[in-house]
Formats: sequence, structure tokens, C-alpha cells
Amino acid sequence: MLSARPWVAAAMIALAGDGLVAQETQGVVVRTPGRGRPGVILQEVLARPFWLIAPDSVVHLPRDSTIDRSVLILGGDATVASIVHGDVVVVDGDLFLHPGAAIDGRAVAIGGGVYPSSLATVGMGMESFRDVTYDIVRAPDGGFTLDWRVISPRRIETLTFPIVFGFRLPTYTRVDGLGVPWGPRFMLDTGRIVIDPLITYRSDLGALDPSLTARVGLGRLTSLEVRAARGTFTNDTWIQSDIANFISALFAGRDYRNYWRADRGEALLQRRWERAATMLALEIGGRTERAWSVTAGGPWSIFGRNDVEDGMRRPNPAVLHGRITSALAGGRFDWERQAVALSTRLVTETALDTPDDSRFTQATLEAAVAFPAFRNHTFSFEAHAVHTFGDTAPPQRFAYLGGSGTLPTFDVLEFGGDRLLFFESRYSIPIERIQIPIVGSPVIMVRHMIGMAGVDSLPPFEQNIGLRLLVGPIKVDFTVDPVSRDSKFSVGLALVR
Repeated sequence: MLSARPWVAAAMIALAGDGLVAQETQGVVVRTPGRGRPGVILQEVLARPFWLIAPDSVVHLPRDSTIDRSVLILGGDATVASIVHGDVVVVDGDLFLHPGAAIDGRAVAIGGGVYPSSLATVGMGMESFRDVTYDIVRAPDGGFTLDWRVISPRRIETLTFPIVFGFRLPTYTRVDGLGVPWGPRFMLDTGRIVIDPLITYRSDLGALDPSLTARVGLGRLTSLEVRAARGTFTNDTWIQSDIANFISALFAGRDYRNYWRADRGEALLQRRWERAATMLALEIGGRTERAWSVTAGGPWSIFGRNDVEDGMRRPNPAVLHGRITSALAGGRFDWERQAVALSTRLVTETALDTPDDSRFTQATLEAAVAFPAFRNHTFSFEAHAVHTFGDTAPPQRFAYLGGSGTLPTFDVLEFGGDRLLFFESRYSIPIERIQIPIVGSPVIMVRHMIGMAGVDSLPPFEQNIGLRLLVGPIKVDFTVDPVSRDSKFSVGLALVR
């Protein structure tokens, strides 16, 4: 305990007061790792320094505390509001993220679920493995052995009202205003069939949009998902997450998405293959969509409400009205080994029927890789690509870039078309000599962004070079265009890209 930083020790002492066993130890042995990613994640956590907590009750990692390494919790639920410089992994329990939580690594529940908070951040994503767990046995020397086990089907509630009385996470956009989804969840056949009927109120449109999602498990690794909805759609979710776009629109009047309205139905059949360090998923299906254009009404925002160039009244590009019916196919591949992670996703859409009789196939590829560099530095690389074969795709299949999240020195979504290529690389340097209470060490990040979008072909690429300072939840950015010498300075929240 004496080797830990003072605020880590304070947090662990507080935890011990709740009847927990908290150790800075490597006394955990995964005797049978089992199939798939859970065993890989555990081995990676055990290979580096970590805190081990074996609870007698619910674990609470309190607000205003910083933990300087990963946390492994065995045999109990956990709530996290702390800053954790590593992973948080719960075995045989649920993990609840509370406002203020900031986890640099992953939030993982094995034998339970991860329940997010819109005011918490997780750097490397959340994973829940509900159908497997580990039997935990305390060894005579005080350590623990873990044995993999498939969880037998258990009785579940047929009717539930998830999140808060059936209200799901809200959205906020320059088209919908506040979007509030509500609906029950039906779970049948011990959870093999999940049905989510929703009604979404969109305040600026005054609309009540119905939707229905049904997922059927055809085996542990095979599933069928069917979706039908009237809603507001976009191709630009890759730029900012829903919560980041919510904050940008409400406070800064910057919505980094273009929209259209549609009635859409689709079905996807997915099959997964899992190994110790890899996951491959292939899917095939179809979609039919009847689309129409929508205007930006300019819902309330602190800044930019009446701005028609980059603000809340920025117009949406018109779309091709009518029905598009298409075949879908795609796949996802994830690979992770120790501190190196690779994730790719490919989606293809082949048009079978369009209002203007055009025929096209559009492929969208996302890829991300992250790995350690010199000393405690890390390097990450992300790519987003859209390519259209055959005829020009209709405008509702265009992708855009420009502004914060892609090329900051250019206008919001200045470039668009049915072809897009964008790369961003980041080199992160933690300044460990500086320790700020609560938020931990600041991080300096060197960024390089390059990309372009166009119709039928790609114009010459544009690029930005930037420096970013991360201090807890705050980021400070300075970005410059090396050709035009245009620059941009901004201060914002770290969860916004």
C-alpha cells in the first residue's frame, strides 16, 4: 500500500472500510481461461500492475479519487466515479459507471453487464460478457484461482423498463431538437428473443416517431436482428458520438452531422467466430428506405442558434425523394494482444431499386489501431473510407468531413460526396512528472489529419497538423493548415473528438 500514490492509497483505505480486500498483488491465476475475449482481457490485466479487490458487498470507487493502474474486482458488483489510469474489470458482477468516472482503458464486466453514464468517459470502450463467468476460489496463500464457466439460462423478467422507467438516452440535434425515446423491453425464451418497441418525441419537429427492434439469438454466436423505424438519419455518426454531438449542439451551436428523414426497415443475420485474441463477425441482410429532405429549424442553443453557415440553422443537403431497396453485407474484425489493439468494420450496400433507376454499390470501411510507443507514449491511427462503385449514389448516401473532429480549420462538413477518405494519427505523451489532484497527469498529443470527400472522384487532399493538451476532462487544441497557414484554437471537453 505504501508504494501507491497518496490519493490511490486514500481510495483503497476508504474501500477497505467498506469491508473489502484491496491488494496491490499479482496473486490471481486464471486456471482455465476459456474461449473468446474474456480470458484474453484477464491475462492482459494480470500482466501489468493492478489493484485486486475482493468485495464482501458492492464496491464503490468514489468521486474525487484517482487510481494509477487497472482495477480487478472479483465476485461482486461495482460502481465507479473515480479516475482510473487503466482498465476496470469486474468478474461475476455488474459494473455501473457514475457521473465523473474517467477510465483510460476499458470497462469490462464478465458474468454481468456494464451500465454507462452519459457523464462518464471510457477511453477504450465497454464490453459485457453475460453468458460466461469465472468461478472464483480463494487459495490458502490468499490469492485466487479463476475457472471459466458458461452461465446456465436463468429466469429473467419478461417485461422491463430499461434505463429510467423506460426512458432511453436522449439526443439533441439541429433538426430534432431534443429527442426522447421511451418504451418497454420484452425478453422471451430466457432472453434469446429481445423486442424493443420505442416512441421517440422530437421536440423541434413536434413528431412522435415509432420504431421496433427485435433480436433473436439463433445460437451463442449467431443472431438475427430486424429493425423498422420512422426517424431522422445521418451518415456522420463516425465524426462525433451522440453525447459529444449533444454537447456541441446544445452549448456551441455546432452539429457535426447532416440529416434526412425516412421510413426504414432492415434485417441483418450475423455470425461470429471468437478466439482467444480475435473476433470475426460476418453479416448479410437487406434494407428498404423511403426518404425525404428535412430542414434545420434552429432549436435553442447557447451559441449559434441563428447561424445559417456553421450553426443550428445550417441547411441540410437535399436528398433524392423516394424508395431505395438494397442488399447489405459486411463484417467486423477485432484483434487484441497485450497493449496492441486493432479494430475494423466494413459495410457494403448494393442498390436493387432506386427512384432514378441508378445502380451503385457503396462500401464504408472504418479501422483503428493503437499500440505502445517509446517509454510510456502511445500511438493510435484511425481511418474512415467511403467508396461508391457504379453510378453516383443519391445524396442520402453522401458522407462529409470538415470542422472539429475531422479537419478543424475548415468549415463544418465543407467537403462531401459519395467518396471519402480520412486518416487521423495521434501520438500521446503523458507528463507523469506533473500530477494534478483528481485529474492525474496531463497528456500532450501530436495530431495529423488528412482527407477529402467528393462526388465520383476525390479532389486533392487537405490536411491539418495540431497539438492537443488533455487535462482530465478538458482539452485545449491548436490546429494549423500547413499550406494556407490558417489556424484554429479551441477549448472543450475531452469526450468531443
